[in-house]
Amino acid sequence: MISAPVAIAGVSGLPQPVESRLLKPMETLAIPQVTLEEAILIVKSNFDVPIEYTDFNSTYNTYDDRQVWALRWNGTAERPGEFAAEVSAINGNIISMNYWKNDTQVGNSPSIPPITKLAAREISNNLLKRLLGKLSEDLRLIPSDSEIMPLDYSPVNYNLQYQRLIDGVPFLSNGANVQVSSTDGHITSYNLNWNEVKAPEGKGVINSTQAQQAFIKAPFFKLEYWVPSSYRPLVAGQKQVAKLVYQLRGQNGGAIDAFTGEPLQLNQGDWLMTDSFGTGGMGNAKEERAGSISDGAQVLTPQEQLEVERTAKLLKRDEAIAAVQRWIEIPANLTLRSANLGTDWRSADKRIWSFNWNSMGSDKGDGTPQYLSARVSATTGELYGFDISNQPSGKTEAKLDRLAAQNLAEEFLKKVQPDRFSQVVLNTEINNQMDKISPEPWNIQAYSYHRVVNGVDFPDNGMIVNVDPVAGKVTSYELNWSEHELSSVSGILSKEQAVESFLKARPLTLNYVRIYSNGMPGDLRLVYLPVSQDRSISISNILDAKSGELLDYQGLPLEKGPKPYNFTDLEGVNGASEIAALGQAGLFGDYGNSFKPLEKMNLGSLLRAMYLNRFGQWGNTGLTESEILKKAKEQGWLKEEMQPGDPVSREILVKVLLRYIQLDKLAELNDIYQVKFQDAAQINPDALGFFALASSTGILKVEGQVLAPLETVSRAEAATALFRALGWRK
Repeated sequence: MISAPVAIAGVSGLPQPVESRLLKPMETLAIPQVTLEEAILIVKSNFDVPIEYTDFNSTYNTYDDRQVWALRWNGTAERPGEFAAEVSAINGNIISMNYWKNDTQVGNSPSIPPITKLAAREISNNLLKRLLGKLSEDLRLIPSDSEIMPLDYSPVNYNLQYQRLIDGVPFLSNGANVQVSSTDGHITSYNLNWNEVKAPEGKGVINSTQAQQAFIKAPFFKLEYWVPSSYRPLVAGQKQVAKLVYQLRGQNGGAIDAFTGEPLQLNQGDWLMTDSFGTGGMGNAKEERAGSISDGAQVLTPQEQLEVERTAKLLKRDEAIAAVQRWIEIPANLTLRSANLGTDWRSADKRIWSFNWNSMGSDKGDGTPQYLSARVSATTGELYGFDISNQPSGKTEAKLDRLAAQNLAEEFLKKVQPDRFSQVVLNTEINNQMDKISPEPWNIQAYSYHRVVNGVDFPDNGMIVNVDPVAGKVTSYELNWSEHELSSVSGILSKEQAVESFLKARPLTLNYVRIYSNGMPGDLRLVYLPVSQDRSISISNILDAKSGELLDYQGLPLEKGPKPYNFTDLEGVNGASEIAALGQAGLFGDYGNSFKPLEKMNLGSLLRAMYLNRFGQWGNTGLTESEILKKAKEQGWLKEEMQPGDPVSREILVKVLLRYIQLDKLAELNDIYQVKFQDAAQINPDALGFFALASSTGILKVEGQVLAPLETVSRAEAATALFRALGWRK
């Protein structure tokens, strides 16, 4: 438990209450104002450090405006654990605390947490009031309504995040984080990030409507083609769809200056602080064949024969090398080290020759080539990319300025990719940044171009060229171009409609943000920034241009991700607490926050809850009913021929649950079991052992002596049986 603050007799000079102390910018590495002894007493007066943690050590460190005592108490080999805390050496604030113990008494069953989320909030709030005093009034609890509480066999902590406010305006990156044990209410972790800075006054700022209009006009949120990450490999002939989306780009995160109403301008280097090897060759081929499994004649399958025919039509190695030499010179001092004929990961139909040449000699003279890689189409010989590396030349005079280097790059692209170059435009944002870098010997000039289709940018397709301004040569080229099924531009949202949908999910709110320049903390700025109000929800910068939904990296709507369910219809229901815990784990959300306990349980709902509990929510919430059914059969949980919408009988319930917890082998020993139900004669012989085990373990609870084995079970009965079954894992 956490002890209350106590007066420490005989100790003088302890720091004053936190609200009466102000941080001062540290100009030199000063002697700590808070001594080690004082830091230890501050921690022990606010937290119970386990007396069995007798191994103690400390360190003192500084970074920017931080001076910190790091204190660490360690347990013994017999009772391992750790209690660590950081105390500001400037003002005595407890900056962080982390408490870990090796809890060997892990239950064999997920249990209903003794400490509720509401109680955890009260414990956390009391801690902050005690540690921070009046400053705690400037903290606001950040909603976490979408945080799921997994049904685990080890203790689970509630995670509570607090946002610091300055005159009611959030100061992003400043605040506190507290973790509270759901088992006994212990504080297991505490972190404070609180910078003393001068904040600009909020007078004269634009309102949120003006900020939204500025956001609409800003160039950082625009329509483009976007290719989601594919979690399934594409088959031959299949094209991935390039979706039309509105995407938030740029280094300022969509910030609008609250005074000027213009996009926040950041300089170069600025950023916002917001929240085994082979050991042998092929050997003797004849000996390998002599050791084969079968001496009979082998016949190629149709797929294998098709691959042989495809490969026969491709360029041979030397032909592909000649295709490379058509565009670039291969230095005479380089030796071919590897050649690979493979498939483009983006398209199973595209074959690519990849080559690597290296310098094998000792010549390291100025400007001597050391390495060359190149890629060409194995079908057409088209150059997909190359990169050459030379020893530094020692020369300092640049032959080309930025514009001349760009002309050289574009001349190269027009020769190598005449058709595709006509479909691209220069990336102005990247080019504007590069314009600020003069063509020094060490500054290779980079030029990036992206594809435009139907008047819409397609950033995932394009080409990049690097030019050495001293040598006056192209040193690198990369083509990123794939054939996609392009979404039609008809029926898309206007930018105004897209902004409205985007800001509905991530409202523009007034915030203080700190700008870091080249890693150094700088001034605070007052900006409007699109910030999600619930930090437990995944955020996205990508909005579907047709549906107006935020998308995840796979192109799926974010709303289909895991979230907890607060069932509102469980009053008077047997097993209400167990069902509520399942809902908080993100299970049985078929009807949102209504559980409908008296309705019949269908097979798909039960199997989905079982699968998500076993294999986790992320990446699985979008599985279809047929996919869930298939996976349940693969796992051996379901052996009967059923459909997802079929009702679950009491017999099916006990069978799938005992298979789920791997007690089915015992249950199949029918001859050793007896049951005393009045209607035992109605039990199918192959189900007798399942009912005997399920009822004797408490997984299945039957009122009275009538079992009704073939009766359809309610959602409440099935869910509570699943909860109890989780305590009988193998």
